[in-house]
Amino acid sequence: MSLNQYAVYQLKPDAEIRPYRYKTYQQLMDDHLAVNADHYHQVYLATMVKDTALEEIRRRLETKLPPQFLGNALNVSDVIAVTKEGVSTAYYVDKSGFVVIPGFFRFNSSAALITMDTAGFVFDDRKGSWMATEETVVDGKQFFLMASEAYGNRAAFAVVDDQGRKAAEDTLKGFDEETLRQIREYLHPKESEKVQGTSRIPEGKPKQEIWQKYYENGEYLRSVESGTEENYNMIDGVRNNRRRQVQEQEAQNTEKSAPAKMESVEKEPGKRVSVLQRLREKQAEVAARYGKKAPEQIRDDVSMERNRK
Repeated sequence: MSLNQYAVYQLKPDAEIRPYRYKTYQQLMDDHLAVNADHYHQVYLATMVKDTALEEIRRRLETKLPPQFLGNALNVSDVIAVTKEGVSTAYYVDKSGFVVIPGFFRFNSSAALITMDTAGFVFDDRKGSWMATEETVVDGKQFFLMASEAYGNRAAFAVVDDQGRKAAEDTLKGFDEETLRQIREYLHPKESEKVQGTSRIPEGKPKQEIWQKYYENGEYLRSVESGTEENYNMIDGVRNNRRRQVQEQEAQNTEKSAPAKMESVEKEPGKRVSVLQRLREKQAEVAARYGKKAPEQIRDDVSMERNRK
Protein backbone atom coordinates (compact mmCIF):
# COMPACT_ATOMS: atom_id res chain seq x y z
CA MET A 1 0.00 0.00 0.00
CA SER A 2 1.41 3.45 -0.96
CA LEU A 3 2.10 5.71 2.01
CA ASN A 4 1.45 9.48 1.96
CA GLN A 5 2.35 11.31 5.17
CA TYR A 6 4.58 14.00 6.62
CA ALA A 7 6.48 14.43 9.88
CA VAL A 8 7.85 17.52 11.56
CA TYR A 9 11.20 17.50 13.38
CA GLN A 10 12.42 20.26 15.68
CA LEU A 11 15.76 20.79 17.41
CA LYS A 12 16.14 19.30 20.86
CA PRO A 13 16.35 21.75 23.79
CA ASP A 14 19.93 20.75 24.59
CA ALA A 15 22.44 23.53 25.28
CA GLU A 16 25.00 22.31 22.74
CA ILE A 17 22.40 22.54 19.96
CA ARG A 18 21.53 26.22 20.50
CA PRO A 19 23.94 27.45 17.78
CA TYR A 20 21.74 25.66 15.22
CA ARG A 21 18.44 27.16 16.28
CA TYR A 22 16.59 29.57 13.94
CA LYS A 23 19.47 29.83 11.51
CA THR A 24 18.99 29.83 7.75
CA TYR A 25 20.60 27.07 5.76
CA GLN A 26 23.18 29.49 4.36
CA GLN A 27 24.15 30.61 7.87
CA LEU A 28 24.74 26.99 8.83
CA MET A 29 27.00 26.53 5.82
CA ASP A 30 28.91 29.71 6.64
CA ASP A 31 29.48 28.45 10.19
CA HIS A 32 30.44 24.99 8.88
CA LEU A 33 27.50 23.38 10.66
CA ALA A 34 25.63 20.41 9.21
CA VAL A 35 21.99 19.41 9.62
CA ASN A 36 22.24 16.31 11.78
CA ALA A 37 19.24 14.07 12.48
CA ASP A 38 20.65 13.32 15.94
CA HIS A 39 19.93 16.94 16.92
CA TYR A 40 16.22 16.59 16.15
CA HIS A 41 13.20 14.83 17.60
CA GLN A 42 9.84 14.21 15.98
CA VAL A 43 7.01 16.48 17.20
CA TYR A 44 4.25 15.67 14.74
CA LEU A 45 3.17 12.97 12.27
CA ALA A 46 0.10 13.03 10.03
CA THR A 47 -1.26 11.56 6.82
CA MET A 48 -1.89 13.77 3.83
CA VAL A 49 -3.26 13.87 0.32
CA LYS A 50 -0.64 12.88 -2.24
CA ASP A 51 -0.54 16.24 -4.04
CA THR A 52 -0.31 18.39 -0.91
CA ALA A 53 2.33 21.09 -1.39
CA LEU A 54 5.03 21.90 1.15
CA GLU A 55 3.93 25.55 1.21
CA GLU A 56 0.43 24.50 2.24
CA ILE A 57 1.79 22.36 5.11
CA ARG A 58 3.98 25.25 6.25
CA ARG A 59 1.15 27.77 6.13
CA ARG A 60 -1.15 25.46 8.06
CA LEU A 61 1.35 24.83 10.87
CA GLU A 62 2.44 28.47 11.13
CA THR A 63 -1.12 29.64 11.79
CA LYS A 64 -2.73 26.92 13.90
CA LEU A 65 -1.19 23.85 15.45
CA PRO A 66 -3.18 20.61 15.71
CA PRO A 67 -3.78 19.20 19.22
CA GLN A 68 -1.31 16.34 18.64
CA PHE A 69 1.55 18.74 17.81
CA LEU A 70 4.14 18.41 20.59
CA GLY A 71 6.42 21.33 19.71
CA ASN A 72 6.38 25.03 18.92
CA ALA A 73 4.99 26.73 15.85
CA LEU A 74 6.83 25.86 12.65
CA ASN A 75 9.90 28.04 12.18
CA VAL A 76 13.28 28.28 10.44
CA SER A 77 15.63 25.38 11.27
CA ASP A 78 12.77 22.85 11.50
CA VAL A 79 12.69 19.82 9.18
CA ILE A 80 9.67 18.44 7.34
CA ALA A 81 10.01 14.86 6.15
CA VAL A 82 7.49 14.11 3.40
CA THR A 83 6.61 10.61 2.20
CA LYS A 84 4.70 10.37 -1.11
CA GLU A 85 3.90 7.02 -2.61
CA GLY A 86 6.41 5.46 -0.22
CA VAL A 87 9.28 7.82 -1.16
CA SER A 88 10.63 9.91 1.73
CA THR A 89 12.46 13.24 1.40
CA ALA A 90 13.64 15.61 4.12
CA TYR A 91 13.34 19.40 3.70
CA TYR A 92 15.01 22.09 5.81
CA VAL A 93 12.58 24.94 6.57
CA ASP A 94 14.47 28.00 5.36
CA LYS A 95 13.54 31.68 5.52
CA SER A 96 12.19 31.86 1.99
CA GLY A 97 11.52 28.23 1.11
CA PHE A 98 12.86 24.71 1.58
CA VAL A 99 16.20 22.97 1.09
CA VAL A 100 16.49 19.24 0.43
CA ILE A 101 18.72 17.63 3.06
CA PRO A 102 20.63 14.59 1.82
CA GLY A 103 21.68 12.22 4.56
CA PHE A 104 19.02 13.21 7.07
CA PHE A 105 17.55 9.70 7.24
CA ARG A 106 20.43 7.86 8.82
CA PHE A 107 19.55 4.31 9.79
CA ASN A 108 21.87 3.56 12.68
CA SER A 109 22.53 -0.01 11.58
CA SER A 110 25.91 -1.60 12.07
CA ALA A 111 25.11 -3.88 9.11
CA ALA A 112 24.84 -0.99 6.61
CA LEU A 113 27.70 -0.98 4.08
CA ILE A 114 26.76 2.23 2.24
CA THR A 115 26.26 5.67 3.84
CA MET A 116 26.36 9.27 2.63
CA ASP A 117 30.07 9.26 3.47
CA THR A 118 30.81 6.33 1.12
CA ALA A 119 33.48 6.99 -1.52
CA GLY A 120 35.65 4.75 -3.65
CA PHE A 121 32.82 2.27 -4.22
CA VAL A 122 33.45 -0.14 -7.12
CA PHE A 123 30.82 -1.85 -9.29
CA ASP A 124 31.51 -5.22 -10.87
CA ASP A 125 30.21 -4.07 -14.27
CA ARG A 126 31.31 -0.40 -14.26
CA LYS A 127 34.69 1.26 -14.54
CA GLY A 128 36.20 3.58 -11.99
CA SER A 129 35.14 4.42 -8.46
CA TRP A 130 31.87 5.90 -7.23
CA MET A 131 30.63 8.01 -4.33
CA ALA A 132 27.26 8.60 -2.65
CA THR A 133 25.77 12.02 -3.49
CA GLU A 134 22.08 11.77 -2.55
CA GLU A 135 19.79 9.47 -0.62
CA THR A 136 16.13 8.67 -0.38
CA VAL A 137 13.88 6.27 1.48
CA VAL A 138 11.44 4.15 -0.52
CA ASP A 139 8.96 1.95 1.35
CA GLY A 140 11.08 2.21 4.47
CA LYS A 141 14.35 1.17 2.80
CA GLN A 142 17.31 3.47 2.22
CA PHE A 143 18.81 4.01 -1.25
CA PHE A 144 21.82 6.03 -2.40
CA LEU A 145 22.53 7.80 -5.67
CA MET A 146 26.07 6.91 -6.76
CA ALA A 147 28.06 9.27 -9.02
CA SER A 148 31.33 8.62 -10.80
CA GLU A 149 34.24 10.20 -8.96
CA ALA A 150 36.03 10.80 -12.28
CA TYR A 151 33.19 12.13 -14.45
CA GLY A 152 30.61 13.43 -11.98
CA ASN A 153 27.32 14.44 -13.62
CA ARG A 154 28.70 13.64 -17.08
CA ALA A 155 28.26 9.91 -16.42
CA ALA A 156 24.98 8.14 -15.76
CA PHE A 157 24.19 7.57 -12.11
CA ALA A 158 23.42 4.27 -10.42
CA VAL A 159 21.39 3.55 -7.28
CA VAL A 160 22.28 1.04 -4.58
CA ASP A 161 20.67 0.02 -1.30
CA ASP A 162 22.46 0.20 2.04
CA GLN A 163 24.11 -3.16 1.29
CA GLY A 164 25.57 -2.00 -2.01
CA ARG A 165 23.15 -4.00 -4.18
CA LYS A 166 22.27 -2.22 -7.40
CA ALA A 167 18.60 -1.16 -7.53
CA ALA A 168 18.62 1.18 -10.56
CA GLU A 169 21.05 2.29 -13.24
CA ASP A 170 21.50 4.53 -16.30
CA THR A 171 19.66 7.37 -14.63
CA LEU A 172 20.60 10.94 -15.60
CA LYS A 173 18.32 13.03 -13.40
CA GLY A 174 18.80 11.63 -9.92
CA PHE A 175 15.75 10.19 -8.19
CA ASP A 176 13.31 10.90 -11.03
CA GLU A 177 10.20 8.89 -11.94
CA GLU A 178 12.13 6.36 -14.04
CA THR A 179 14.64 5.77 -11.25
CA LEU A 180 11.88 5.31 -8.67
CA ARG A 181 10.17 2.84 -11.02
CA GLN A 182 13.34 0.73 -11.17
CA ILE A 183 13.70 0.88 -7.39
CA ARG A 184 10.13 -0.34 -6.89
CA GLU A 185 10.68 -3.20 -9.32
CA TYR A 186 13.75 -4.11 -7.28
CA LEU A 187 11.73 -4.00 -4.03
CA HIS A 188 8.60 -5.71 -5.35
CA PRO A 189 9.31 -8.12 -8.24
CA LYS A 190 6.28 -9.36 -10.11
CA GLU A 191 4.35 -11.99 -8.19
CA SER A 192 3.98 -14.15 -11.31
CA GLU A 193 7.76 -14.54 -11.52
CA LYS A 194 10.48 -15.72 -9.19
CA VAL A 195 14.12 -14.87 -9.61
CA GLN A 196 16.49 -17.80 -9.55
CA GLY A 197 20.07 -16.76 -10.23
CA THR A 198 19.91 -14.64 -13.40
CA SER A 199 16.85 -16.32 -14.94
CA ARG A 200 13.16 -16.02 -14.22
CA ILE A 201 10.93 -19.05 -13.90
CA PRO A 202 7.10 -19.30 -13.64
CA GLU A 203 5.66 -19.40 -10.16
CA GLY A 204 5.35 -22.91 -8.81
CA LYS A 205 7.75 -25.75 -8.15
CA PRO A 206 10.28 -26.12 -10.99
CA LYS A 207 11.09 -29.46 -12.55
CA GLN A 208 13.85 -31.16 -10.61
CA GLU A 209 16.82 -33.09 -11.84
CA ILE A 210 17.47 -36.62 -10.58
CA TRP A 211 20.17 -35.51 -8.15
CA GLN A 212 17.85 -32.79 -6.76
CA LYS A 213 15.15 -35.36 -6.04
CA TYR A 214 17.79 -37.56 -4.42
CA TYR A 215 18.80 -34.85 -1.95
CA GLU A 216 15.23 -33.68 -1.30
CA ASN A 217 14.07 -37.09 -0.11
CA GLY A 218 16.16 -36.97 3.06
CA GLU A 219 19.01 -38.99 4.50
CA TYR A 220 16.88 -41.76 6.04
CA LEU A 221 14.85 -42.38 2.92
CA ARG A 222 17.95 -42.40 0.73
CA SER A 223 19.66 -44.95 2.96
CA VAL A 224 16.60 -47.21 2.97
CA GLU A 225 15.98 -47.04 -0.75
CA SER A 226 19.60 -47.18 -1.86
CA GLY A 227 19.78 -50.90 -1.02
CA THR A 228 16.65 -51.86 -2.94
CA GLU A 229 16.59 -49.56 -6.00
CA GLU A 230 18.42 -50.24 -9.23
CA ASN A 231 19.77 -46.65 -9.58
CA TYR A 232 19.39 -43.15 -8.11
CA ASN A 233 16.61 -42.01 -10.44
CA MET A 234 14.28 -44.43 -8.63
CA ILE A 235 14.83 -42.89 -5.19
CA ASP A 236 11.49 -41.13 -5.00
CA GLY A 237 9.89 -42.13 -1.71
CA VAL A 238 8.66 -45.55 -2.92
CA ARG A 239 10.79 -48.56 -2.06
CA ASN A 240 11.83 -51.12 -4.69
CA ASN A 241 10.50 -49.48 -7.86
CA ARG A 242 12.27 -52.11 -9.96
CA ARG A 243 10.33 -54.99 -8.38
CA ARG A 244 7.07 -53.13 -8.83
CA GLN A 245 7.83 -52.42 -12.51
CA VAL A 246 8.67 -56.08 -13.18
CA GLN A 247 5.46 -57.25 -11.52
CA GLU A 248 3.38 -54.79 -13.55
CA GLN A 249 5.06 -55.90 -16.78
CA GLU A 250 4.47 -59.62 -16.03
CA ALA A 251 0.83 -58.94 -15.31
CA GLN A 252 0.43 -57.12 -18.64
CA ASN A 253 2.11 -59.97 -20.54
CA THR A 254 -0.14 -62.54 -18.85
CA GLU A 255 -3.27 -60.62 -19.79
CA LYS A 256 -2.16 -60.50 -23.44
CA SER A 257 -1.16 -64.19 -23.78
CA ALA A 258 -3.63 -66.00 -21.51
CA PRO A 259 -6.70 -67.59 -23.22
CA ALA A 260 -10.14 -67.08 -21.92
CA LYS A 261 -10.61 -68.61 -18.53
CA MET A 262 -12.41 -71.93 -18.56
CA GLU A 263 -15.88 -71.70 -17.30
CA SER A 264 -16.30 -73.23 -13.90
CA VAL A 265 -18.94 -75.83 -13.30
CA GLU A 266 -21.90 -74.07 -11.80
CA LYS A 267 -22.99 -75.38 -8.50
CA GLU A 268 -26.42 -76.87 -8.39
CA PRO A 269 -28.38 -76.97 -5.20
CA GLY A 270 -27.68 -80.25 -3.43
CA LYS A 271 -25.00 -81.33 -5.92
CA ARG A 272 -21.28 -81.52 -5.14
CA VAL A 273 -18.77 -80.03 -7.61
CA SER A 274 -16.27 -82.49 -9.04
CA VAL A 275 -12.90 -82.04 -7.39
CA LEU A 276 -11.21 -83.51 -10.45
CA GLN A 277 -12.93 -80.98 -12.69
CA ARG A 278 -11.78 -78.11 -10.50
CA LEU A 279 -8.23 -79.51 -10.51
CA ARG A 280 -8.15 -79.67 -14.30
CA GLU A 281 -9.41 -76.08 -14.56
CA LYS A 282 -6.67 -74.90 -12.22
CA GLN A 283 -4.02 -76.85 -14.16
CA ALA A 284 -5.17 -75.31 -17.41
CA GLU A 285 -5.11 -71.81 -15.89
CA VAL A 286 -1.56 -72.27 -14.53
CA ALA A 287 -0.35 -73.75 -17.80
CA ALA A 288 -1.78 -70.84 -19.76
CA ARG A 289 -0.17 -68.30 -17.44
CA TYR A 290 3.36 -69.76 -17.85
CA GLY A 291 3.02 -70.88 -21.48
CA LYS A 292 3.09 -74.60 -20.70
CA LYS A 293 0.78 -77.47 -21.55
CA ALA A 294 -1.55 -78.92 -19.00
CA PRO A 295 -0.88 -82.53 -17.87
CA GLU A 296 -4.06 -83.83 -19.62
CA GLN A 297 -3.00 -82.19 -22.86
CA ILE A 298 0.49 -83.73 -22.53
CA ARG A 299 -1.00 -87.26 -22.12
CA ASP A 300 -3.26 -86.73 -25.17
CA ASP A 301 -0.26 -85.67 -27.25
CA VAL A 302 1.70 -88.75 -26.14
CA SER A 303 -1.24 -91.06 -27.05
CA MET A 304 -1.55 -89.48 -30.52
CA GLU A 305 2.17 -89.98 -31.09
CA ARG A 306 1.92 -93.69 -30.17
CA ASN A 307 -1.01 -94.19 -32.49
CA ARG A 308 0.97 -92.73 -35.39
CA LYS A 309 3.67 -95.32 -34.80
